[in-house]
Amino acid sequence: MNPTRRQYLHFGMGLGVLSAFPALSVMAGNTAVQEAASRIVWRERSLTGFGTTLWLRIGDPSADKADVALDRSVQLLRQIESQMSLFDEHSAVSRLNRSGELRKPSRELLDVIDLSSRISAGSGGAFDITMQPLWLMWTRAQAESRLPTAKERDAARALVNWRALSADAQRIVLPKGRLLSLNGIAQGFAADALRAQMQSAGIRHAMLDTGETAVLGSAPGGLPWRFGIENVHLKETTPAQSAVVPDGYAMATSSDAHTTFTVDRVHHHILDPRTADSPGWWSSVSVIAKSATLADGLTKVFFMLPPQQVQQAVRQWNVSVILQDKQGRWRRFSA
Repeated sequence: MNPTRRQYLHFGMGLGVLSAFPALSVMAGNTAVQEAASRIVWRERSLTGFGTTLWLRIGDPSADKADVALDRSVQLLRQIESQMSLFDEHSAVSRLNRSGELRKPSRELLDVIDLSSRISAGSGGAFDITMQPLWLMWTRAQAESRLPTAKERDAARALVNWRALSADAQRIVLPKGRLLSLNGIAQGFAADALRAQMQSAGIRHAMLDTGETAVLGSAPGGLPWRFGIENVHLKETTPAQSAVVPDGYAMATSSDAHTTFTVDRVHHHILDPRTADSPGWWSSVSVIAKSATLADGLTKVFFMLPPQQVQQAVRQWNVSVILQDKQGRWRRFSA
């Protein structure tokens, strides 16, 4: 994988990581499981989508079946991109932003908007898919080598309100001046959609990295899926933290390391819709949940939370979280 990725895939398992999942420790040492794993044929595909590199790995006793599943995965990814990607000027979201209205929206688009609204409501507006005016404000200011003025921030913030979005099976409507961005949740949705497709096709083992990662079954060798998390402070090749992602779960990571508005990384692409600026507690947030869509959205929610509020939010959303603070220290929380 590209070494600048926020997550790294590891197959070697340490007892310290496995101890959090006793059942997986037994599985990793099970001879029958290892013998079954030796009969699995692995196929993979790397492609570009959602403005990044995507990586799909599928394991099945039938190589032909795995190849067909990969082909169908790519088709589904392109379909989702055509609905949700701002990197595609012809996508449904891009067209909606230009005209303010989209008739007969897809079921996928409505599902993402629905879940986004629930995350917004449950987080007090810490996540908001109408935040694109904030992004445009910051990129304009960056191009002029300055920070946005207070007046610019107030004007952009006034255009951000998830409740102003109207969506049903007939049409989606954005009031004038408001803009939609699904960049903070569409990759997770794509991972969930691919995993559901794999399950329908009878695929038992998969790692589906669409920018956020959903897994099925086990990794090559019958081992649990294990991912390292980039140390964004030391820039080490070997990640400072790692996590096991169990069968049927997903992991999403957001960090302040790669898309910044200022060289000190105080101002970066993760923006609080309520302040029009970047929060100051965390440099990296990883969320492990059953839904990649939820995990993707929640990485932004946890970025907005001071340390003393994290455990309560972990219980609220029933997820596990790994965070690195601005001083480089790591913290883990589980529901």
